[in-house]
Formats: sequence, C-alpha cells, structure tokens
Amino acid sequence: MDTTDLEKMVASHYTLGDVTERILTALGLQDTAYGSLDIESLYPVDQLHHGGVSLTQGMAKVAAIKPGMTVLDAGSGIGGSARFLVDSFGSKVQAMDLSQEFVRTAQELDKLVGLSGSIVHRTGSVTELPYDSSTFDVVWSQNVTMNVADKRAMFSEALRVLRSGGVYVLTHFGEGNGDAVDYPLPWAMTKDTSFALPPAELLQIIADVGFHNITDHAKDVLIAPPPPMADGQVDDSLAMGDDMPQRRTNSGRAVADGRLVPMMVTALRP
Repeated sequence: MDTTDLEKMVASHYTLGDVTERILTALGLQDTAYGSLDIESLYPVDQLHHGGVSLTQGMAKVAAIKPGMTVLDAGSGIGGSARFLVDSFGSKVQAMDLSQEFVRTAQELDKLVGLSGSIVHRTGSVTELPYDSSTFDVVWSQNVTMNVADKRAMFSEALRVLRSGGVYVLTHFGEGNGDAVDYPLPWAMTKDTSFALPPAELLQIIADVGFHNITDHAKDVLIAPPPPMADGQVDDSLAMGDDMPQRRTNSGRAVADGRLVPMMVTALRP
C-alpha cells in the first residue's frame, strides 16, 4: 500500500460525518452565539486522546511551553490541544490534520470560544509539512505516530520546521511484550493502519534523524485518566464514533498487561 492510499484510509477512520452537528447537539449548543462559550466546556469532547485534558497539560509541562511560543500541532484532530495552548499560553498555533472534516469542525469550535482567526487550520500530512524550515518553537503531536508508517519522514519533517533549540513533543503507544493487541483501537480498526513500534525503535529513529536530548517522560508525568462516564455524559465518541468505549477498553487492557506502552517524548533540535 502506498503512502497516499494509507493516508486516505487513516483520514477515513477520522471521518464520522456531521461531527460539528453531533457535538453541538449533544452539548445543547445549537443556538450558542460565537464567542460566548468557555473553552473548558469543550474539554470532554475535543481532547481526542487518552488522558483527556490532563494529558495535554502534561505535554505542555514537559515541553516547557512559554507564553507567545509558535507551535505546530501536527495531527490536530478537532483542535482541542490547539485551543488549550492559545487560551493557556497565548501560543501562536498552526494546526494541521489529515481529516478535512476534523479541520472544519475545529474551525467551527474556534468560533464558539472566540478564537476564530487565532489558530490557522489546514489539511495535510505530517510526512510532508507545508511550512518553511526553522519556523516553529515547538512541534506537538498527540497520538499521531501510531497511524504513520514512515516515521522517519514524519520526524525528519518535524526537525526541519523547528528552529534551533526547538522542542518536539509527542505521545505514542509503543509495542510492549510482543503479544497481539485486540482491535479495534482508538486510532485503528485493524492492524492495516496501526504502526506502534517498540519504544526503543521509535526513540532510535528520532535520534537517527538528528534530534538530541531525547527523553521519555511517561513514567514521571502522572496522567489521570478521564473519570468513568455517567449515563448521558458526552465524550470524544461524538467525534470518534459510538464504538469508542470498546476501543478504549481494548487499549486500556493492552496497556495494563504490557502489550502497549504509553510514551510521552521530548526531543530538541540542535
């Protein structure tokens, strides 16, 4: 399977249909005026990764995000992390995702929280970034790598667009004890679009493309999982699909028994 076909499969995994409408209806926001919604109201639905907003906060901490930094959110989903960074740090964020629908949804949600124009969203691939070299202080990718077969291209592009001294921060689920995982998973319905790699192999590729000071913070950063859902509570299933509870259960069991290994990595461009 070539890269174009693979990326089409990945994009289709994140194309549910009517995502914006599903979210606004579930939250009772159909008639909400632009700019009137608190960003925290979207946290249950727009943080499309394990750990919810606490994972985003943990990433910001290990990456040492400072006010005004220029950030590329490479694999931005529906913009949850991008909005968090703008709201919390005044970051200047470019956000990019394979899914056209996710990009449209992110733009609509930006309007609701008064951030329209504060984040530049576009569709594109993390293996061929449409940005000039030495542009960003931080490249940020949450649970994107598992969908990318050509990690060398992804990491090389992140290195290219970072300024000297810039930080690459990413979260990843690595292959653990070698036993097979159960599908579907949050990022893939089958193994055809899942490329986890063992942690040591992932870290070696990051080093091989030219990063240094590579650190996995997963054991040092306490990431509280989202609390159990109450009946009628909304969550990221609105964007990811109604089978997300089962997909989360499969990934959680795989982590618990060592088949998957959560990672939170930072690396510096020389």
